[in-house]
Amino acid sequence: MKNFFDKTEYTQEDILALIEEGAEESLNLDFKRAESLEQTDGRKKEISKDVSSFANSDGGIIIYGIDEEGDYKASSLSFVDGEKVTKEWLEQVINSDIHRRIEGIEIYPIRFENDVKKTIYIVKIPASNNTPHMAKDFRYYKRSNFEIVRMHEYEVRQAYQKRENSKMTIGDIIFNEIYCKTHNNKVSEINYILGFQVKNVGNVIEKLYKLEIHLPKRIYSVDNQTNSFYQRLIRDDGNTCVFSIPNYSPIFQKELTTVCSCVINLNYEGFKQLVAQKIKIKLYYTSGLEEKVFDIAHKLTYNDNSLNVDIFDN
Repeated sequence: MKNFFDKTEYTQEDILALIEEGAEESLNLDFKRAESLEQTDGRKKEISKDVSSFANSDGGIIIYGIDEEGDYKASSLSFVDGEKVTKEWLEQVINSDIHRRIEGIEIYPIRFENDVKKTIYIVKIPASNNTPHMAKDFRYYKRSNFEIVRMHEYEVRQAYQKRENSKMTIGDIIFNEIYCKTHNNKVSEINYILGFQVKNVGNVIEKLYKLEIHLPKRIYSVDNQTNSFYQRLIRDDGNTCVFSIPNYSPIFQKELTTVCSCVINLNYEGFKQLVAQKIKIKLYYTSGLEEKVFDIAHKLTYNDNSLNVDIFDN
């Protein structure tokens, strides 16, 4: 079923496969008979409940035009008359009867035998970042197993709070070789510039965040201590030095940015320490804390080959 959710185009063969396999309804999949799209106020209210419940939960797909048995399995086709119930009508019902509007909904009409009277509608609903969404009856709903259930007051409150909370994550460490010193066809010293990235994966602008970066002590030199990065040293833990790097500007929704960069100097002993200790990064921000450990030693390259102890002059 995973492939079915990932599709961006659907055919009648996809629908027939669901019936042949006896696909089962779930938290993310629901089957509805053609009658569910009758153009009455009652049906419109049910459509708004069905669609908003998916958006308020984990997202999913509603297929209008499949009948299901008592055990919640797809059993037979139940065609929608696409001349009477158009894609535009269904979009209008969803957009006008659910508040706030759900962004990113996709509707796929499938015409069996190219006959508009034999239509199946696949409605793909994303998990919303703008919850909660209210149905036509001024209530809030969510998915629970095979059912739509009304949300409790505290769940509605939590949904509002979730929307207002920031969410950030640590990005990759990016690196580029900038200098190499060799002796007798061996590397005596090689320098890289490292860039440390963060991403705002939430729905609000984040103004307060900082990185705490733990570097093996042997991979930087005294010469680099004039660099603004190294002036952010807050403590020496023996073999590790810890740097605290504040943000210098807000980070917007879905934005990926490089917070800071530094130069590291690797010789034989420094590379061995980097292999043993790795680089640890902590991200502090308004709503949370994230920590990651990066093993970059074997991602570094020299002359297009992976860096290893054998290339160093020891």
